[in-house]
Amino acid sequence: MSTEQIKTIARQIMSALDRRDLDSVAAHCTPDCRFHGWGPETLDTAGYKATMSVLLTAFPDSRFPVGDMIAEGNRVAVPHTLQGTHQAEFQGIPATSRAAVVNTVVIMRFESSKAAEMWLNADFLGLMQQLGAIPI
Repeated sequence: MSTEQIKTIARQIMSALDRRDLDSVAAHCTPDCRFHGWGPETLDTAGYKATMSVLLTAFPDSRFPVGDMIAEGNRVAVPHTLQGTHQAEFQGIPATSRAAVVNTVVIMRFESSKAAEMWLNADFLGLMQQLGAIPI
């Protein structure tokens, strides 16, 4: 696969996430895809979907705009933000109705046109500060 093909699939994955369509995200992944950084342990697809469902419930208006991607070989770095309003419990924090913006990068590794592994780096400390759970 070319780097442009990998970027196209990464855009499709992020577009599905933006539509809150976790089944479509999973359809772009290998059956044994591994997700690093969404929790203390590496997650499989079911764990990813469960974790993201909690986030999407807490931030029901969330969006994930994507920045400029960088691809090399079978990997692509996808900078994006989580933008949403905290409207339900999240990580033990009751709804605050505060808007939040979280800078995030996910690196995706592809095998045969499917994501086989993803690594998330997100500013969750900044999110907790925006929600008032941790002092700035």
